[in-house]
Amino acid sequence: MSAPEPRQAASLRSAERFARRLGQSRRLSWQLRVKRVLDILGSLLLLLLLAPVILAAAVLVRATSPGPAFYLDLRRGWQGRAFTCFKLRSMRQNGDAILARQGLSNLGEEGRLLIFKDDPRITPVGRIMRKLSIDELPQLLNVLRGDMSLIGPRPLTVSMLTGYDAIDAARSVVRPGLTGLWQVRNRMKNASVLDMVRDDMAYLDGFGLLLDLRIACLTVPRMIEPSPRADSDDGLTPAAEQRS
Repeated sequence: MSAPEPRQAASLRSAERFARRLGQSRRLSWQLRVKRVLDILGSLLLLLLLAPVILAAAVLVRATSPGPAFYLDLRRGWQGRAFTCFKLRSMRQNGDAILARQGLSNLGEEGRLLIFKDDPRITPVGRIMRKLSIDELPQLLNVLRGDMSLIGPRPLTVSMLTGYDAIDAARSVVRPGLTGLWQVRNRMKNASVLDMVRDDMAYLDGFGLLLDLRIACLTVPRMIEPSPRADSDDGLTPAAEQRS
């Protein structure tokens, strides 16, 4: 078996550091248990509060475009398990065919996900939902079920992780999150799998309830103004990343 390329190897080192800390630190193990309790209570409370918003959005999706209200996708999660991720459908059903007819592709070099300013696949209702992240609210069910956490690495699709076995293994040491470092740092930017993973590994290096609290506090402002300045200091750079 060939050795993983440098960026995948770096991801494995971050995962190994996290595993060592988990084995050596009762505090880290305690924080993981508290984090799961907070996930259950937080997702349950948010589902109760936001159920009318989710229901209204689902009705609008069904009324304004053909197809189901919800989009189910296979994502890679905790301990390498695949799970069904719930989202409100924001795209037309024949989205890929629409891109192909216009000679466009949403994949660039290194698997980079290209985001178009006026993506022809997205419905008018879907555009509003995406701007406010309403389409991701059904993932609160994933959090309640234990598939995801409120805060964690971005839940990537199984297909996106094909060929990135080392990265796949490294990311699976914690549950993927409804929001996380990538979302508050780089939301709406064109990014590759390796770009996203860099922030995922930074999250593992700085893992703790305090970091989760900082990410949670920044999530709503980033939803309103999704493109932070490149030179802005959000206070989220873990010490390990600062030294590198």
